[in-house]
Amino acid sequence: MQLVFVIPSLSGGGAERVLVSLARGLAARGHRVTVVTIYGPECDFFPLPEAIHRVALGLGRDTEGLVDKLGANLRRLAALRRAIRKARPEAVISFLGRTNVLTVFAAAGLKTPVIVAEHTDPIREPLPAPWQWLRRIAYRWAARVVSVSAAIDEYFDWIPAARRAVIPNPIDFAELARPAAPLKWPWPHAAIAMGRLAPEKGFDQLIEAFAAVASQFPDWGLVILGEGPLRGKLESLATGRGLAGRVLLPGNIPQPGATLKNADLFVLSSRWEALPMALLEAMACGLPSVVTQCIAGRPEWLQSGKNAILTPVDEVPKLAGALAELMRDAALRRRLGDNAALTARQFALESVLEQWEALLAEFGCRSTRPGV
Repeated sequence: MQLVFVIPSLSGGGAERVLVSLARGLAARGHRVTVVTIYGPECDFFPLPEAIHRVALGLGRDTEGLVDKLGANLRRLAALRRAIRKARPEAVISFLGRTNVLTVFAAAGLKTPVIVAEHTDPIREPLPAPWQWLRRIAYRWAARVVSVSAAIDEYFDWIPAARRAVIPNPIDFAELARPAAPLKWPWPHAAIAMGRLAPEKGFDQLIEAFAAVASQFPDWGLVILGEGPLRGKLESLATGRGLAGRVLLPGNIPQPGATLKNADLFVLSSRWEALPMALLEAMACGLPSVVTQCIAGRPEWLQSGKNAILTPVDEVPKLAGALAELMRDAALRRRLGDNAALTARQFALESVLEQWEALLAEFGCRSTRPGV
């Protein structure tokens, strides 16, 4: 069956990684998949296989002023509608708040079910007021509102339960296992983090915490994978804390599996998250983790002392203490890492694809694989 995915871009974020994994997995299961992006290919980080048709609208420029914003979004609406009509899909799946709103409106009257997927915490990362109002309208027209966790789903309780679903982010174990040269660092041991270099990821707090314990562990360094607007500030902070040569910010890497597996522990220092892909992939790689209590709803699958060490958000001394506890205890790292790998199995891509196909089947979208 023909499916269309819509997302702002294929840049290096968690939602983008999820979309690419789902699109690739559904295509492998016999669906014909088109991916539409608001931005052009110049923003791409994740590649798509040749079997997936790509439509890049190239309409993602920054806008200033009400008239400019209105005109830009009207052009996006028109272009999205043309792309959807041309693809003639049995269903449309849209990712991320503003794009979800645009997609629902663009498909109005086409008799094509639109499924919108929420990948952020709408309380901690709210849309601007006009977009919240538009989302209230658009989501009542959506065929389904899919959230990555029950906690995110609760925010949308103004939508009937029959038109909501919870499907978690998938871990593509095969992709993590793909052969790739791991990033090299000059220390025997490394703590690693991964995410956009932006305020919500709390990497400033992580650098402060590492600075507090670095002198106790001279054979350890800190690696932060990712790119973003805070690169300069984070580099200056590391230098100012005397960590020159102890903190590495190598940017985005397309296949992080080998590099994650080469590290000794993972840190999620975020101020808020919905269902963080970086943590799930680290757990899948068998890494023990220090995790701030930033995930919406405090999920039951993440248990301090069993598969991670949890610390409060924005409390540097406690984050530093948790880092030191793991850095000094190899046996604890092995135990937490082994349990983390077991926990991660519930998010396996094949299981998540089954959930998506079950949802799509409700709208008559079935795979063309023999026997399905």
